[in-house]
Amino acid sequence: MIQVRPHILDASALVELFSGHPRLMRLLDDADAGDRFVIVPTLAIAEAQAVLNARQSHWDRILGVRSLLTIDLSPHVAVEIGRLAAPRLARHPVRPPLAGPLMTAQVLHEAQMLNGVIVTRVPEPYDGHDVAVQTI
Repeated sequence: MIQVRPHILDASALVELFSGHPRLMRLLDDADAGDRFVIVPTLAIAEAQAVLNARQSHWDRILGVRSLLTIDLSPHVAVEIGRLAAPRLARHPVRPPLAGPLMTAQVLHEAQMLNGVIVTRVPEPYDGHDVAVQTI
């Protein structure tokens, strides 16, 4: 039975894992052997993939490890994450609030998959994409 605290990997750790970081590779081996729990939030996967552009088969190898658990973003957790992120977004030097790249990418993906109309107050992130945008 696993008796240690879980290790939660952020996007930077996932990028290092793909680069073969020795400590992270040992952690993954320990998880595969059932000796440790490794947690990977799905937003960390998305941010790492934006940097890595890795093949799905590479992700499948990592995410298929025995004691590795991915944590999806539920609506309730999304509300809490938004609360935690608010102070950082308010002081972000480049990106205005409500136009983060991951949110924009998810909205674009859903609009493309569902042939939907994006409703937004900030239409600029969607420029250049073949989607319908309704500015409010």
